[in-house]
Amino acid sequence: MKSYFSLLVATTLLVSNTAAAQTGLNRGPQTPTQRINQGQQVASSVSASVPQDALQQAAAQRRGQFGSMSRTTVPLGQIQKAWDKAGNKSGVHTQVECGTCVYRVRLREFMLTVIQLPEGVKIENADVADVSLFDTQVRNDNTLVIKPLAAGVDSSLQVYAEDGQVYSFYLRAETVNSKHIPDLRFKIEKPHYTRSALIGVAAGGAPSPLMNMTYPAQVPATEPVPGDYVKKANIDPSKLRGWGDYKLWGSDDSLKPEMVLRDDHFTYIFYGDKFNSLELPTAYVVVDGIDELVNTRRSGSTYIVESTNKLVTLKSGQSFMCIEYKGS
Repeated sequence: MKSYFSLLVATTLLVSNTAAAQTGLNRGPQTPTQRINQGQQVASSVSASVPQDALQQAAAQRRGQFGSMSRTTVPLGQIQKAWDKAGNKSGVHTQVECGTCVYRVRLREFMLTVIQLPEGVKIENADVADVSLFDTQVRNDNTLVIKPLAAGVDSSLQVYAEDGQVYSFYLRAETVNSKHIPDLRFKIEKPHYTRSALIGVAAGGAPSPLMNMTYPAQVPATEPVPGDYVKKANIDPSKLRGWGDYKLWGSDDSLKPEMVLRDDHFTYIFYGDKFNSLELPTAYVVVDGIDELVNTRRSGSTYIVESTNKLVTLKSGQSFMCIEYKGS
């Protein structure tokens, strides 16, 4: 009985396996139509589970169509108000080469300053004392640029020329709220001497060449007026001083000179080409706290003030210009 039951079970399993195998073999590979139908069923299933908006975005993005972005910007409040009423020549400082002096350059954070050495000078190298605070690069033969990397700091710059000259600079970096206009361009020029630069302010005095001054070889003598006193002195160019030692400020630039020098007797105010169209101002010096009129005269394109007072004020109409000597 047991043998019979075992034989029956084995026969049943064999028949079941054979039927299953025949079913798989009889099915065969899917036809193209069946595969398409199956893909559509899968796509329908995915579409049903993904929001319609996402499907539309995906279709648009495949075509390179992306939505716009609305982005707001916050004003930084980093505009220097000193520039609001600055003249068209503000930020440009020109100085005559003064040999052994130190040139003082005013810098400002977030701004670049160009330093131009005299024409014909070739820069060989340059050293800034603190490279972590000032970035300096040579641009061409006589030009270099400086950018402060911080504000409220100072340092020094040494520029070496191929001919052996050394130009020394004091650098000061100020903040964006500084009331001073920075030097965006600092230009050094060589002194200009001309053969026609002759002056004869003293009776019988030998004419001497004077920097940037163009005069006739002889100055006509004027008839003396009784009680009138006008200082007379021989001009010695070797005694002239004041390069870079004057501070200028005033109502506007109409009376602003190109350069101011002095000797032991007079103050020389150079106006250059604009002298011909200039209405000559009157000059005052402060004596015991009171403005006192001082003698002046012109010689060529130079206005001569017969005083060496440290503060000279020029006035013409509503315009004024204060010229203060800061040297020793």
